[in-house]
Amino acid sequence: MDEWSCDAPRVLADDRLPSAGAPLPGICDACGAADGFHPLQHPSDGREGLHCKACGCMARQRAVARVLAGLLDETSLPSVYLTEQASPLYVALRRRFPATIGSEYVSRRWRRLRLMLWLWRHGVFQRIRRGDVTRLGYADASLDAVSSLDVLEHVPDADAAFRELARVIRPGGSLVATVPFYQDAPLSTRIASLDLGGNVVFHGTPEYHGDPLGGGVVCFHHFGWDLPTLLTNAGFSAAHLRYVRDPERGLPHGIWVLHARR
Repeated sequence: MDEWSCDAPRVLADDRLPSAGAPLPGICDACGAADGFHPLQHPSDGREGLHCKACGCMARQRAVARVLAGLLDETSLPSVYLTEQASPLYVALRRRFPATIGSEYVSRRWRRLRLMLWLWRHGVFQRIRRGDVTRLGYADASLDAVSSLDVLEHVPDADAAFRELARVIRPGGSLVATVPFYQDAPLSTRIASLDLGGNVVFHGTPEYHGDPLGGGVVCFHHFGWDLPTLLTNAGFSAAHLRYVRDPERGLPHGIWVLHARR
């Protein structure tokens, strides 16, 4: 196991991924199953692949579950908010932390229905909540932890999202998040913004990321090593990046996970 925290660039060891098509044994940090992980479809897909054969969580979801589990006491029924709801991670976390709540940033009724049917098929009988990470409907200091996976780079006003997350997390609570992290970049870069009319303005080559519901979502930010400082400026008491790697847990390639404490 190789896991450490850092606040500045560090040279990484060579992370050797299993070859495409090769299964990987191990225990899942999300659901606890020892069924192993599905083979990579591509040798470089160590972040989005290696889905658990039992719960379906991909590598970055399992890395977040690992960090969360190390921060929370399951016996105290912590209140956890996840910025996704119709996902394998949400289903797995609810089994470990029954007070977990989630949401999806969707408005169209047919999309909410489609997500709700997925959730029902996986044994969670809930309606899909609509959530906006810049305007969360929770009281101040009401949550023990918030987790967000590859969402913040798609928020035009990321600083507003950081402040809102700090508002709803209780003192001593945590934000655990992933973003596509640019480890060679000292500073974060805004690559798109909204004009006064709400139209997207690209500051270079347009960048879209895949959406599970189809299509692409505009990327507004490339986050670099100043990301922890952006979180402390927004109201968190401390923040750092954790590099999580453990081949025996299906994480042969290190995953960068942001941990900010309120």
